[in-house]
Amino acid sequence: MKTLHRLAVLVDSCLLPSVNGGGSPLPEWILRGLERGTPGAAVHAYEPAAARAAADAVRAALPDALTAHCGPVGAAVGGGAAAAASMAAGANLHLGVRPGARPGETRAFVTDLQTYGVAAALGPFTGAGNLLPFAEGTAAGVRAISAAVPAALHSHAITGVLRGELGYTGVVLSDTLDAPSIVDGWGVPGAAVLAWIAGVDLIRLGPASGPGVRDAIHAATARAVSDGDLPLSRLEEAAERVARLRRWASNPLAQPCGA
Repeated sequence: MKTLHRLAVLVDSCLLPSVNGGGSPLPEWILRGLERGTPGAAVHAYEPAAARAAADAVRAALPDALTAHCGPVGAAVGGGAAAAASMAAGANLHLGVRPGARPGETRAFVTDLQTYGVAAALGPFTGAGNLLPFAEGTAAGVRAISAAVPAALHSHAITGVLRGELGYTGVVLSDTLDAPSIVDGWGVPGAAVLAWIAGVDLIRLGPASGPGVRDAIHAATARAVSDGDLPLSRLEEAAERVARLRRWASNPLAQPCGA
């Protein structure tokens, strides 16, 4: 029973559900998840006031929550302006950091953004093509890298290229796993398990996901652990990385760069 409880806590600790912007109460299943270890939520809202209301609702339930949001991106915006916009929306994790087109651009944007206290999630990482921006992000101490599907489901891309070749040690989060190709091919629960096996740490659930998807992920993970396909230590590693990101995001300016 203790092992099952530990597994349930680990799974919740490695899920990032989505909430819609506005003042509506958080869904009950998300509130229960925040009580049991879910580290926060991704906010889907373009209007800053609506995003802020949703982020505030998440923090009311969990004061040190990760509140992720896609803010303005690009060198023309600049890391400082992007950080200000993110904070106005109540976000401490910027999901929309894109690889820069010019050498040095990604490093500068990530450094500026995180200097102002907003964690950067650089992506999408595909495991192929131009890897220089991801090498720059790694060197700049980027807090998270977002892995695109299908790269998120393959250990060669995550463990081999990102962790191995580029030496990245921070959080890898998946793109949302609700694309038709994923649902038809593996289902969200099956894709989540494959992503954890591949080396992803934090699974993003899209706005259409509900308590049924969460429960199915728990069941699929329990089977994978029982069958030996997904080591419990892999989830423990993922949960610890997510916890480090959450600690940094809740009080970024009080911590040294490598903490």
